[in-house]
Amino acid sequence: MDYVFTHKFPNKRLQIITSRASRQGRRSTANVGAQYKYKNAAVEMNFDTKSSIATALSFRGEILPSMNVNASLRLPEYGSSQLNLKFQQSFRNAALSISVGLNQSPDILLSATIGTSSIAFGIESKYKTTSRSFSRLDAGISVTNPSRDASIILAEKGDLLRLAYAHRFGQSRKISAVAEVTRRLSNNKNSLAVGVSCIADKLTTVKATLNNRGKLQALLVHKIQPNSSLNISAEFNMKALDKIPRIGLALALRL
Repeated sequence: MDYVFTHKFPNKRLQIITSRASRQGRRSTANVGAQYKYKNAAVEMNFDTKSSIATALSFRGEILPSMNVNASLRLPEYGSSQLNLKFQQSFRNAALSISVGLNQSPDILLSATIGTSSIAFGIESKYKTTSRSFSRLDAGISVTNPSRDASIILAEKGDLLRLAYAHRFGQSRKISAVAEVTRRLSNNKNSLAVGVSCIADKLTTVKATLNNRGKLQALLVHKIQPNSSLNISAEFNMKALDKIPRIGLALALRL
């Protein structure tokens, strides 16, 4: 059983207070949150019955017009706290994001992109201060236009090469075909997957994928309302037709 209460204040600075309580069997949890805004800054705090406090601070344009700063602090589990810095230069089509953990041995995450509406280059890395080494180092380039997309990604510190291509057919572009090839350089293993997507009408979309291992997956999405949908999925193993295929049904309702 869940209970949610939300109250908005006429004061423009104190935006909202939310309380929530839930009970499952003999367990019950509750939390209270508040949000405060002033100019370009916002502070959000949450308290729960597990004696934990979560605080989030965000502001933009205070130091540089293109800079967004977000900081999150959680007590007593302060190890999951983070500080995020984002720089966005829309004029030069460039973006830079830096995330640092607020603990004794923080991980530093860095991502950067630059390009235009038709071609872009990006890089993402994760540096662990404990071992003084990079645990993640990915780079990629993508080319796009109204009828086709192509990308090349070098991931897992240069061990995995992924090439992807998507093509949209016709003026309406309701039918799309996709192909993806991956190669792991350490063991020279390759994988291939192809797929197709078809927009039957405004409410129904059908998708299917097949990989080199013989796995065929299909998905039908039918919108019931603007925010609700019915999903029917199926999975077959083309190399083991004697096995029973897996079929799933999901209904998502948003009121």
